[in-house]
Amino acid sequence: MIRPMLLTAALLLAAPPAKAGPEENRRTASRILLERMGQGRFEIDSEIYGPGFVAHGFGRDYTLAEDQASGRALRAAFPDLAVRVDRIVAEGELVAVHWSATGTNSVAGAMFPGNGRRVTIDGMSFFRFANGRIVEEWSTYDNMTVAQQLGLLPAGN
Repeated sequence: MIRPMLLTAALLLAAPPAKAGPEENRRTASRILLERMGQGRFEIDSEIYGPGFVAHGFGRDYTLAEDQASGRALRAAFPDLAVRVDRIVAEGELVAVHWSATGTNSVAGAMFPGNGRRVTIDGMSFFRFANGRIVEEWSTYDNMTVAQQLGLLPAGN
């Protein structure tokens, strides 16, 4: 009786990890926005990002370390940043997220003046997963509207 149980346990332990599906990927993508950016919980990165992660955007590619530094600088410039997932779609290894955020630019940094103005940011992020971890990201948001809200550019008509 013990031998079959040991064999079963050994087979289960030796089995490769189950491949994450679209639902798991959706939850992970939401964590990036809600926990990491919305709460400043960068310690979750080791649970979420895969080896060789690359963030594509704003004219170049970024390593995980550069992405972390940028995220921390943004959180420092907007300490009360609140992020919301508005829409999320997952298919296969890809997840698309429409998100929005609000915050007060109370600290100068990350190219923001720290002038105390409140902004609303609307953005999109696309994530590619491999083995349940994010390995690529494409994110964009409306920089011009943010600059207008901060008084750095004249407001549009």
